[in-house]
Amino acid sequence: MKIYAITLSFLLGTSVLTAGPCAQKNGECCAALPDSNAPVMLSASAEAALRFQIDEERMAGELYRAFGKQWSARPFKNIPRAEDRHYALLLELAARAGLSPVGATTAGRFEMAAVQARYDTLLASGEASLISAFEAGALLEEQDIADLQTLVAATDNEDLKSVATILEAGSRNHLRAFVRNLRSRGIEYAPQILPEDEFDRIIGAGR
Repeated sequence: MKIYAITLSFLLGTSVLTAGPCAQKNGECCAALPDSNAPVMLSASAEAALRFQIDEERMAGELYRAFGKQWSARPFKNIPRAEDRHYALLLELAARAGLSPVGATTAGRFEMAAVQARYDTLLASGEASLISAFEAGALLEEQDIADLQTLVAATDNEDLKSVATILEAGSRNHLRAFVRNLRSRGIEYAPQILPEDEFDRIIGAGR
């Protein structure tokens, strides 16, 4: 079964973050930033990317909680807690960079138009069935990995790179979880955003 195709133009919104080792807790990256009291200096483009990623991590958590209210499945119980940790880590970095708070945090409403579009489209898709919800989750994690890789390539700030690496490791875990749940139901998920060879490496790393 192929998943519901979503226009790549809005899925490939601005992205922003990169690299360093991370501790693991229950298979999920949860490290704190090194030297967490030091100020962080970011370029204007890096600040914009950070704000985008903050919005996107909050969106992911809300999306999965919405699915969890409708579908009883472990990923929609565990993964939102991981997204909360990612969100908190980004907020810590933003505070150190002196960024003003990201817009309103009303449930289901997001500052970035691309993030709002992703949420609305994926929510509508995932409400159709549990399979569709798993597919929507896999697609969102693919996009998050691609966004974080773009972020890594776009910044030379080491703290931002460290956060991006932590978040990307988490997104790889989440992608594997959704693909595994689809396979257990006889559905083979086909990558929509990542190159097939990269997708295969990510999924194979969890075997």
